[in-house]
Amino acid sequence: MHPAIPILVVMFAAGVGYANPLLHLPTAVLGVPLALSYIAFSARSPQTALKRGWLAGSLASLAAMYWIAYPVGVYGGLPWALAVPCPVLIAMAIGMYFGIYSFIMHYAARTMPPLLLCLFSGLLWTSMETAQGTFFTGFPWMTMSSAFAFRPEWIQGASFIGAYGLSGLLTSVTTGILTWKISKSSKVWSISILTGLFMLGIVRATPQALSTLISTGNASIGIVQGNIDQASKWDSKYKKATFEKYLRLSEQLTDKADLVIWPETAMPFYIQDPGIMRAKLFNFATRTDTPILTGAPGYLLHGPKSFSLYNRAFLIQPGTTVMNWYDKVHLVPFGEYVPLKDYLPIGKLVQGAGDFIPGEDVQPLKSGNLAMGMLICYEGIFPELAQERVEKGANLLVNISNDAWYGNTSAPLQHLGLVALRAVEQGRYLIRDTNTGISACVDPLGRITNTTELFVDAAVLAKPELMAGETFYHANYKAVTRIPILLTLIFICWIIIKTRMNSSKLNKERKTD
Repeated sequence: MHPAIPILVVMFAAGVGYANPLLHLPTAVLGVPLALSYIAFSARSPQTALKRGWLAGSLASLAAMYWIAYPVGVYGGLPWALAVPCPVLIAMAIGMYFGIYSFIMHYAARTMPPLLLCLFSGLLWTSMETAQGTFFTGFPWMTMSSAFAFRPEWIQGASFIGAYGLSGLLTSVTTGILTWKISKSSKVWSISILTGLFMLGIVRATPQALSTLISTGNASIGIVQGNIDQASKWDSKYKKATFEKYLRLSEQLTDKADLVIWPETAMPFYIQDPGIMRAKLFNFATRTDTPILTGAPGYLLHGPKSFSLYNRAFLIQPGTTVMNWYDKVHLVPFGEYVPLKDYLPIGKLVQGAGDFIPGEDVQPLKSGNLAMGMLICYEGIFPELAQERVEKGANLLVNISNDAWYGNTSAPLQHLGLVALRAVEQGRYLIRDTNTGISACVDPLGRITNTTELFVDAAVLAKPELMAGETFYHANYKAVTRIPILLTLIFICWIIIKTRMNSSKLNKERKTD
């Protein structure tokens, strides 16, 4: 086989495997680890495996995340000649993870029996995705299991081993497929895993399967999608129109809803400052007797000319001017702040109020019997953040976002798929409210309902259950996330020892000859 073929297979598999508006074939994403392992097995040297794996991974990342150029080019003020290379550079960086995977698998294939190789490949992939979500502030957008998020019957394993673990388990299946011809045990492994995942999807569709979770009540949540043009959102001339649009859409829901949610930075002004719009907002909540949860910039004054800015979610209760809020803790580099800004010759790549400061308090926002674990924007793609919110007592997860940055690209679909996994992992309903879509309600089985179209005004009433109890993943979070990494490191040490022993043995044989 020509060396370029598996590289192109990885790129194509990522392009159609991850969610996109044109052609989405979730099972195609399995071609990514399968072709990367083939590259590792067929390469003549570990260096070749590393280079080809890196190239394949870079092309795969670019095929899935080409959309990064859109917010940078349209809203970042950079010419397209500079915007287009941005996803290329990011893809090249993420591609290194895939290159390292192929590099290690090259050695593993020469030191491990097929069945052990299947197990190790899954552990290695799980560790690789964990690393993607950790190093350099983390960006786990290429979580493979997210490709199946719109097929809830295939993601139930996330309630036991998490999204990263599920990705690893699927990877082990592809390794088994590659070694079918030389190992019956690999064939049994792959068939058993696929059968187990399929049966789990069937079993968890029954009410008895969620016996560890308890419904403590129901809620009616209004989801308002304002569909505000990002180009004019921060223009002072449009602030009043934006505000009144949210009030108008919310009027359709207030007589039925226990709470109305508006998206991330829905209000392009400081709610903390006295003014006409602030007064109207509080009067609206009081008149309709409906709490409002809205995104808006917030600040903390340190002195006459010293302050900190926050990406904040405000909870406004009827009959009072006292507000509770949540400040986003995991900010987007170069979007909400500039890392090492004293040393880098660039500023923020997108519009906004200014450089934000990360928050610290992750306690749920409470309204009546609602205890809402807040996840702003891409906080929803990090499993550990949802885990922390539920540990603090959240009976409902809420993700507010503004995906207007991404236009009609793959990003809104991919973002929804990633966030949906948090509902399955944690056994909580998740309400997702975005400025331009896709807004939705996700249940603990990952079933997505109340979805809105992109770039339309929408006022939707969702009726989630408020959940208590723990999934296996939540209850055993430390073990589930740490054991794969520990086992991966142990196996790598074993591979190094075996490789050196084999090399020493080969050298002795050559000297004897």
